[in-house]
Amino acid sequence: MNRLAVTAVAVVAGLSLSACGGDDDATDTAAAPSSPSATSAGTPTQSSSPEEGDSAGTAPEEGAADQGSTGQESGGTGKIERCHTDDLTIKASDATIGDDPTKAVAVELRNTSNRSCSIKGFAGVNLLSSEGAIPATRRDQKDDGTTLKAGEPTFFGIFYKGNDSGGSGVKIKGLVVTPPDERKSVTLKWPGEPSLPITDSPETTVEIGPMGSMGQGG
Repeated sequence: MNRLAVTAVAVVAGLSLSACGGDDDATDTAAAPSSPSATSAGTPTQSSSPEEGDSAGTAPEEGAADQGSTGQESGGTGKIERCHTDDLTIKASDATIGDDPTKAVAVELRNTSNRSCSIKGFAGVNLLSSEGAIPATRRDQKDDGTTLKAGEPTFFGIFYKGNDSGGSGVKIKGLVVTPPDERKSVTLKWPGEPSLPITDSPETTVEIGPMGSMGQGG
């Protein structure tokens, strides 16, 4: 009987030790932080009839929007987080001066979040036309970047040749803007001339400047 009692006690002790080890493993697993989800910009969808000049939806199906890029990091210790598309209200207005043959559109990006954010480099810009998307070429200009406080704007310019051919040209139907380093785009009503000239010249038709390269209205 004594031998049986000793054996039973040993078995019970062994089971108790096994349960404690399992609890330690479970505790370690529960304490391990889960990987943070990447910020999702959502799948771009075509917007319906955008209001004039204002942000209105995401990139349309016809042609992939040119995405701006500067290599900025998204936040980090001691750094101001970059401006995301959802932080900004984006508008476009005609900025052509007089009869200047080079036409201009000013694009405003205003920080409507409740925090400061940084913005630098070039936006992605596509003009939507009757012939498909027309990507803009970046001008050889540098941008040191800027910090937008809540409510502050910055501007960049879109420059293009007017249609003086006398023909119908290429009809412009809209404007797609993607802020620097972002994937989410907005579609705006085109505020410039209704068409661009049709040309076989290799010369760039549409150019853009970096953030901060244009003041309000030109």
